[in-house]
Amino acid sequence: MKRLNILTISAALLGLLSFQSEAQTVADELLDKGRKAYMDYDFDGASEHYANARKKAGKKASVEFLETLDLYNRQLTMAENFLERVEKIEIIDSITVPKKTFFKNYLLPPSSGYLGDGAMLPNGADADEVDYVFTNEGGDYKLWAQPDSSGVFRLMEAIRLTDGSWNPPAHLDDELSEGGDAVYPFMMADGVTLYYADNGDNSMGGYDIMVATRDAADGEFLQPQNLGMPYNSPFDDYLLAVDELNGVGWWATDRKQLGDSLTVFLFKVNDLRRNYSPEDENLTAFARVDDIILTQDPDSNFDSLLEEIKKINPAVPAERNIDFIFPMRNGKIYYEYSDFKNAGARAMMKKYMAAKKNLDEKLANLSDLRREYYDTPVEATGTKIRRLEADTERDRVNVDKLRSEVYRAEVQ
Repeated sequence: MKRLNILTISAALLGLLSFQSEAQTVADELLDKGRKAYMDYDFDGASEHYANARKKAGKKASVEFLETLDLYNRQLTMAENFLERVEKIEIIDSITVPKKTFFKNYLLPPSSGYLGDGAMLPNGADADEVDYVFTNEGGDYKLWAQPDSSGVFRLMEAIRLTDGSWNPPAHLDDELSEGGDAVYPFMMADGVTLYYADNGDNSMGGYDIMVATRDAADGEFLQPQNLGMPYNSPFDDYLLAVDELNGVGWWATDRKQLGDSLTVFLFKVNDLRRNYSPEDENLTAFARVDDIILTQDPDSNFDSLLEEIKKINPAVPAERNIDFIFPMRNGKIYYEYSDFKNAGARAMMKKYMAAKKNLDEKLANLSDLRREYYDTPVEATGTKIRRLEADTERDRVNVDKLRSEVYRAEVQ
């Protein structure tokens, strides 16, 4: 009788475990159905499947299941909110291109900067796993994405100094990643508006395009914002770049699920954001970009605009030899001594560069002395600081004078 009780209990436990396993399997299937509905923009259906999955899993739901369900619900809520404010844009054209080099099909004028591959990294930068680099029009600022020691992709920047060398690459704000990978950066010509793709906490799923503004006062970025629909989707969306000269923009997406290819959209940029009515019967079609013709005004004619864009050569210029970066008063920038037309100006530039190098070395020494005095306030160090401060002030006046003489000699 005692053996029968043990067998009975064991059978009951096996039955319970089997029931729980079966319940979890059904819950997982419902979760998958909800995800499929979500990817099809059937948000009501997704919500219903998620609720049923949670109910079916019961109190014994695994931690992994609950975490996945929580993520899916947060993304669903975000997508539902974005669907209520889909931006009304006219999409001019679309093309299907290989994913690996899709950005080379963005026909941007030089005023918008250049989109190149890892060969465009500044000298000395680590090219490991870098396949995209943004360079501004002046060629003195670069942005790219690179994995850190933990394998998370973070945005990197480098600035060319006035002597032609590059400062060490630096990470942009960690907050831009929002817990995910940040890739494909594009900086507007204003130097403060940054677009990039991120798959972190503020994404609807996969990569979404974000925009962040840099505070000119301290160089820090403000809280990034998700661009919403139609630019973003439950799929991967990448690299929004703007051609201010022609008033158009580009972005890429894999929402059409074309394997190793992406769809690149060319659209007319709005001066002010305008959204479709949430009651529009074609709202989901606009959000998904089912048909670009639906987005166009019947009276719009983009033939001449497309012709102008097709004339653009987006090729990244070869890196030139740079001795310095010297803005002239006529708006031009000189990079090497041969740029000077006047021999006297060329000779004066050499004096200016030597004086500036001497001043920079003294300023670096002064900075070291100040740190030393802060740690150990010795009078002798304080005396050196005061003398060097007076010395650098005289040198600064001399450097400014030489710069003015360079200008004066060149424009004669």
